[in-house]
Amino acid sequence: MRLSFLLLALLAAALPCRAGDSEEAVWTPAEYVRLSLGKSPSVRQAADGVAAARARERSGFASAMLPSLSFSASMNPARLAPGNRFTFDSWRLSDNDWTITPGASWNLFNHFKDVIANRTRTLSTASSEEDLETSRQSAALAALRSFYRLLRAERIVEVAERNLEVQKQNYALTQNRYQNGMKSLFDLLKTETDWRSAELNRENRLAEQRLALYQFNAAIERREDAPVRFPQALSAGTTEIPLLEDGLRAAMLSRPEVKKNANTLEAADLAWRRAKIDAGPTTSLNFSYSDPVSGSFGAKRTEFGLQDAVYGFTLSLSLPSSLNFYSQAQNLIAARAAWRQSRETRVALERSVREEVYGAHIELVRAVRSLEIAERKEDISRQNLELITEQYERGSVDVIRLSQVQIDFVNAQIERLDAFRDVNINHAAYRRVIGESIWR
Repeated sequence: MRLSFLLLALLAAALPCRAGDSEEAVWTPAEYVRLSLGKSPSVRQAADGVAAARARERSGFASAMLPSLSFSASMNPARLAPGNRFTFDSWRLSDNDWTITPGASWNLFNHFKDVIANRTRTLSTASSEEDLETSRQSAALAALRSFYRLLRAERIVEVAERNLEVQKQNYALTQNRYQNGMKSLFDLLKTETDWRSAELNRENRLAEQRLALYQFNAAIERREDAPVRFPQALSAGTTEIPLLEDGLRAAMLSRPEVKKNANTLEAADLAWRRAKIDAGPTTSLNFSYSDPVSGSFGAKRTEFGLQDAVYGFTLSLSLPSSLNFYSQAQNLIAARAAWRQSRETRVALERSVREEVYGAHIELVRAVRSLEIAERKEDISRQNLELITEQYERGSVDVIRLSQVQIDFVNAQIERLDAFRDVNINHAAYRRVIGESIWR
């Protein structure tokens, strides 16, 4: 028994755990996006919309293509007295006192109206699926923003804490030099001011980190203050600039909004076709069948069969309800206007998509170039800080220059973290606007 428990414990320790299962697990962007989509109300609503649209499509197809069954029954076993209808007279045991009538009807042709209605419902289902894809894309991008917001906040807290320690050391060094007459009171007060400024900066950064942590955990329904561990090194989403023309072409083919609009255009075509059908005479072919079975109490029942059934085919020609043709003409005008409106919506959507792709591409290029510059700037400011710090310890530079290079180095680290965040977010945003899936 003890050996079994030991083996189970070793197996559990060897199995990798998901980030959502343990507070010690390391979070990745893909894992956080996966959990966020599972907890997103908008995604669940869109998924329910797809399920409802599919159910309506199946229901409409069944009601249009399958026969309808009917069943009726009547019974009159007793008769009231003719003089007083509230007085019971006698049982009617020798008459046919009950009738059961099963039946069926089936529309075989109705001038293609059912075909148009079924296709319209199919397009509605496809549009709801594109809405689900849009909701997933938006939720995934929001999750990535929360992920990199918290990552940036925690990294900046680390920068602020390191800067605070440096400022403390500078103050201690300057205080020692001041006591030995090597530094002035101004130098001492300046280093203490920088020390207190570093403390204030650390408190502000901690507040930003706590807010980002709350937003991170709230999106996946974790405890608000649950700790989060990130990998030590995360790569930038990309360092290459994609071709703008390729993105524009992909967006016009793969964006869920564009696909939904294509469904809307086809639905408008079907509505225009249906309006033209309704404006003129329509034909329909129907099959009907009924088989009444009658009997009485105590009498021999008739056998159920086709000997007394009623069935047949009906071909009918229907004219519009208004014979002055005015209402039909107005319906055609309205349907035609809706058809033209769908085309204008398509033009507006294409313009909007192109604008979004251009904007996302520009922001991605800016972020990639900014990251390159920020990394170089951080490296230069680090070298400059090391040089000035060494000179300050020897007493060859004043505290103003030391303070300035320390501020430059802190700002350079923050700018590099901002650029790293922007590259990842803008790369995901660009992939979203050209129709690439960022949630899978």
